[in-house]
Amino acid sequence: MQVRRIELPTPFPVGPVNAYLLDGSPLTLVDTGPKTEAAQAALEAGLAAANHRVEDIRRVVLTHGHSDHFGNTQWVVGRSGAQVFAHPSDRPKFSGQRWVIDHLRSHFLAAGLPESFLKAFTERMRAMRQLFDAVVEFQPLNDGDGLELDDDRLRALHCPGHSLGHICLYHDDGILIAGDLLLEEISPNPIVEFDERGHRIPTLPQYLHSLRRMLLLNCDVAYPGHGGPITNPSARIRELISHHEQRKEAIHARLDRRGKTLLQLCQELYQGLDELNLMLALSEVIGHLDLLLEEKRATVAHRGKVLVFRGK
Repeated sequence: MQVRRIELPTPFPVGPVNAYLLDGSPLTLVDTGPKTEAAQAALEAGLAAANHRVEDIRRVVLTHGHSDHFGNTQWVVGRSGAQVFAHPSDRPKFSGQRWVIDHLRSHFLAAGLPESFLKAFTERMRAMRQLFDAVVEFQPLNDGDGLELDDDRLRALHCPGHSLGHICLYHDDGILIAGDLLLEEISPNPIVEFDERGHRIPTLPQYLHSLRRMLLLNCDVAYPGHGGPITNPSARIRELISHHEQRKEAIHARLDRRGKTLLQLCQELYQGLDELNLMLALSEVIGHLDLLLEEKRATVAHRGKVLVFRGK
C-alpha cells in the first residue's frame, strides 16, 4: 500500500498537520486539514505532485474531530463528491454542537477558574469556529470495520483518549496511520471529554489502553497526524506510557492532606499559559488524577462548587 504524506499548515502551536493520500481505488484521503486558504492550496499542491486533483478523491477518512484534521472536509466534498467516513463518537465535534463547550465551562468552574477565564475561553472557541465547516453526514466507521483499497484492506481501530471518536487505520503489512494517537516529538493530550449529560469521561486511562492495544500490533511504521513517519512505533509507545507514569507520580507527590484544586496543581506545574493551553494543561492533570483515583492513591471532594484533590 502506498501512503503519500501531504503536509498542511495550521494556525496552531503544534505546527503543520498531515493528510495522507492512499493511492488506489477508491482514491482515499485521510484527514483534510483546517479550513484555511493556505491549507487548501497546500492540499492541492500535494495532490498535484501525486498526479491527482481534489476532484479525484472518492473517499475521505477522518481520524478524529479536531478542526486541524477535519476542518477542510466540506470543501473537499463539495469539489469531489467524496464519501466521508468517521467514528460516530466524534459526531458532536464534527457537527459543532454547542453542548461540548457548555460542559467545558462547567468543568472549568469545578477546576477553580474565574468567570473571566470562561469569557476569554468562549471567545477563543468562537474564533476557532471559522477553521471548520460542520460535517453533518458521514458513514460510521466502527472498531474492526474494513476499508477496501484495490486488492488491499485497511482495518479501522477505535483508539479513544486524545478524542472520544479517534480511529487509526491498520494494514497487515505493519503500517499504522496513527492520527494523533502517536506523535514523535510531543505527548498527545488526553483532552477532557463529556457525554451529552455532562458527565466527564476519563480520557487518559482510555488513551493508555489504546496505546497498549497498538503495542500488541508490533507495527513496523506509523504515520502520525503531525511530523514524519515513526520507524519504531513500539519504542515510541513505551516512551509515552513511561512519560505518563512519571507524570502521575510527580502529581501524586504534590498532593497533600489539605487538598488542592485542579487549577492550583496546573499553576504549580505550568506558567504563562493562554486560554487554549491552560485547557490542555487541565486535561492532562485531571487525567493523571483519574489514574491516581483508580489506584485509590487520591480522593476528591467538593469545596463549594470546586473540586479538591487530596493524596493518600
